[in-house]
Order: sequence, then structure tokens, then C-alpha cells
Amino acid sequence: MRKSGFTLAEVLLTLAIIGVVAALTIPAIITKVINDQYVVGLKKAYSTLKSVEGKARQEYGDMENWDWSTGTTTSDFEKYFLPHFDVLKNCGATTEKGCFAEGLTALNRESGAEIAELNITGVYRIVTSDGMSWAYFGSGRTDPLEARGRFVVDVNGLKGPNRYGRDIFVFDVFPSSLGIKPDGSYSGDGVTPIPTSDVDSKCNTSGIGEYCTAKVLSEGAMNY
Repeated sequence: MRKSGFTLAEVLLTLAIIGVVAALTIPAIITKVINDQYVVGLKKAYSTLKSVEGKARQEYGDMENWDWSTGTTTSDFEKYFLPHFDVLKNCGATTEKGCFAEGLTALNRESGAEIAELNITGVYRIVTSDGMSWAYFGSGRTDPLEARGRFVVDVNGLKGPNRYGRDIFVFDVFPSSLGIKPDGSYSGDGVTPIPTSDVDSKCNTSGIGEYCTAKVLSEGAMNY
């Protein structure tokens, strides 16, 4: 009685096909898993900011009544927000390194094209106990409704890729009932909502990827 089975050639061909399929799909799966981790980190960062904002409101009242500084100083952060963060390391608004990564890149520029450095005087930087890096700087605006400052968060700290729209995200601070909002939610005047088409464009095509903050939080995923 003859026993049927696979020939060596058939086994090798099957293995080759499996290898090709794996080579095509595994990188995409890994990328999705990593991006999902960034999304989780962003949601946690936003929750942290709203918690900090809430505690500051309890202490000082409505944000529109706070004594906002003018110019680009970081005194607003030190007075209203800093006491409510769980700080692991504080680099202050100096050139001290170790709180925020260097060599930051934009989402849609060449991978080697670096953008504005945050480890400079006038940008207040801390690391929180969950390993996230935070930076804050004033906007220089003085209108009662305009954004007075910006938070930049790196959700995985000093680890790469240190890229806006991936592990780095931006939030605007409005001295009004809006409070802290994902960048891409409202224009700088603190009144006008930004259309979805503009958010998509600045996240995917133009800009450095800062509007991706609003896009990701709205969609719950990195759809770009």
C-alpha cells in the first residue's frame, strides 16, 4: 500500500510563500501596534493635562480670571500648572538637558530634517513619573481669548522617534472656558473651531504634524 505525502519541493514552496506573506504583513502589524501605543499615550497625556487644569481651577478659579503674564515667560506654568504634575525630573526653563529629547523631526519632512529645539532658555521642561516628557512656553499673545501658551508632550520620553504626530503632540492653553485643548481644535483667537479639512491637511501634508493631536484624539487612531 502506497502512502501519499508532500514532496520536498512542495514543502519548500509552501515555506517560501509563508515567508513572503510574513515579510509583507509583519512590519505593518508591528507599526500598527507601536502607533496604537502612541495613541494610548496621547490619551493619557490629555487626561493628565485636564486633571492638572481641573486642580488649578479649584485653587485659582476660572481660567479667564487668572493673572496671566504677558510675553513669552513661563511664570504661568510655574504658578498654575507645575504644582499639580507628578514631577520626576525638573529642568526648568534653562538649557539643562535630560528632560526632553533633542533632534526633533516633523511628520512629513525628510527623516533627517530637524526642527525647533526645545532644550532652550524660556521653555520649561519636566519629566513626570510615568516617563513622559513635557515642555511649556508662552505664546506672547495678550488678547483675553487668544492662546497664551503651549504644551508639548513626548509620550515615551527620551525614546525615539521623537517625531511630531508620532510620539510628540501639542496642546494649546486658552485663558477662557476652553482651557487646554488639543492643537488643531481652535484657531489662535480662541473662538474659531478649525475645520476638519484643515486639520487633515496640516497633519498629513503641511505643517510639522502638530494638528495631528486633534485628529488622533478625535478619531482614536493614527489614520495617517
